[in-house]
Amino acid sequence: MKDTKGIFEKRSAIYLEKVAELKTRSKQLSATRIFTFIFGTILIVQFANTGQSSLFLVSSLIFVVAFIWLLKRHNGVRNELNFQMALLEVNKEEIDRKDLNLKELESGNEFYDAQHPYHEDLDVFGKHSLFQFINRSATNDGKNRLANWLSQPADQDTILSRQHAVKELIDKIDFRQNFQAYGKVSEDEKGSKEKFLQWLKNEDKLPKALFFRAVLLIFPAFTIIAFAAYALDYLPIGWGFLVVVFNMAILGVAFNPLNDIGSQTQNGYLSVGVLKDLIELVEKESFENEGLVKLQGSMSHKSQSAAKTLTQLKFLLDTIHNRANMMYIIFDLLLILDVYWLVRIYRWKEQNKLELQQWFDVMAEFDALNSLAGYAFANPESTFPKMNNDDFNISATQLGHPLIHASKRVNNDFNFQGRGGICLITGSNMSGKSTFLRTLGINMILAQAGAPVIATDMAFSRTNVFTSMRTTDELEENVSSFYAELQRLKKLLESISTDRPTLFMIDEVLKGTNSEDRHKGAIALIKQLNKAHAFGLVSTHDLVLGNLANQLNGVKNYSFNSVIKGDEIIFDYTLTEGICKSFNATKLMQNMGIEID
Repeated sequence: MKDTKGIFEKRSAIYLEKVAELKTRSKQLSATRIFTFIFGTILIVQFANTGQSSLFLVSSLIFVVAFIWLLKRHNGVRNELNFQMALLEVNKEEIDRKDLNLKELESGNEFYDAQHPYHEDLDVFGKHSLFQFINRSATNDGKNRLANWLSQPADQDTILSRQHAVKELIDKIDFRQNFQAYGKVSEDEKGSKEKFLQWLKNEDKLPKALFFRAVLLIFPAFTIIAFAAYALDYLPIGWGFLVVVFNMAILGVAFNPLNDIGSQTQNGYLSVGVLKDLIELVEKESFENEGLVKLQGSMSHKSQSAAKTLTQLKFLLDTIHNRANMMYIIFDLLLILDVYWLVRIYRWKEQNKLELQQWFDVMAEFDALNSLAGYAFANPESTFPKMNNDDFNISATQLGHPLIHASKRVNNDFNFQGRGGICLITGSNMSGKSTFLRTLGINMILAQAGAPVIATDMAFSRTNVFTSMRTTDELEENVSSFYAELQRLKKLLESISTDRPTLFMIDEVLKGTNSEDRHKGAIALIKQLNKAHAFGLVSTHDLVLGNLANQLNGVKNYSFNSVIKGDEIIFDYTLTEGICKSFNATKLMQNMGIEID
């Protein structure tokens, strides 16, 4: 089995070295820019003061070109630095996941639903959760899609399709991590995009289009001629400033339309940059899986790639949103640049009727699949489960809980089938009953999301998973833990339908009441579930319930046991057929200092 943690550590070392090198280059370019600016300014001022107009114009031109080139070069180095830092962070997060150090990772709390059939009990979202363990999303859309996959089972065709796609993506570690890194670089650019998409769909036409196009041909030419004539001593400088005054009047007409575009695209347009980078990455990758190829092919646009189309849009909107700097304002007054960009953006909209939402959806699908593939790569002990055509069927070999470290994890074999089937699991305190219920539940979530499970082999039939495990009292609503459990069990019974079997997991059934009532209620509940379109597991301390295996078809007894040696309680956390034969409550209390006669 490959050492994935070692792989992540080696990659981290490589990216750390690249980051150090790029930081040095960035500092050098920053110093060069400062020197160029100071030297160029001194030179230009000197020529202006001495009246050397030709040298003034030439030096100004050289300074502008040199400064823009340095700025572009510096931005390129900084962008590469940010990307390498993101890749370093990606691999550090992978190392944290291998160590199950999940506290700094996104919890997905925004997706948590207290009334969901299994969110609370199976640690799907929140602290030390399945979401933290799996999520490697680069986009908000991808994160939402992954959360949805973990919250409801997919149909059979979808499960198989995701499995095949994930299998190809597993070893594409560079592609997957680059995809994730682009998202990290652009984390501040994930604003709400609804208003932007609406602007894109609107069929706007440029107001006064002929007027703007005409002045673009005439007034910049007048400006160049006026200042060139001044440099050659044919005209006084006043003529140049007069043309600038006319330019200002024209710019005033373009001001409101540009501001409207800016306000409508202010937040969402930033997500275009993320989308462009991700699409470009996907377009360059070679896939064999039919589903991935189909997703890749759905992003073409007319005769050019989707990435190129979005590059043009991003450039135009970047320019429109970043006009508030002195250099731009000077050239705007001279060449009425605002008018040029206004004409360009409207022309782009006329020529490109995009369905950007479809492209966002495609990237969200890639994003969620990448999360599943990243989890599969990092956990080579996992396996893709097979699907049973028959309902009410689960079998697994060496089934383990993904949120327990492999060095401490105890895996168990499990085989269970049949409508109305119920596994009664008895066991002493802390022996592993609850953990096993969660182990089965969380692996069923993974299996029905299209992800691999922690097992050497598993086969399952599609089910609706429902749990009743962590029912607690709610002081604000004056609800006792017993009544809360009854409400939960009522929801379970109401959720059972014939559309799809229900797999239920009930931990310490009716634990909030006295022994006699608990015994009667548990028997009644088990008999009702035994007749329902469901099957599942019920853990209990009530050993008498084990007699139901002799009374009801499909009821089987399993147990977790412990051994007491002196003052030590030894657990093997191994699922065993039959009723529990060992108890440890008295010894546990004694170990805590409670005197037992």
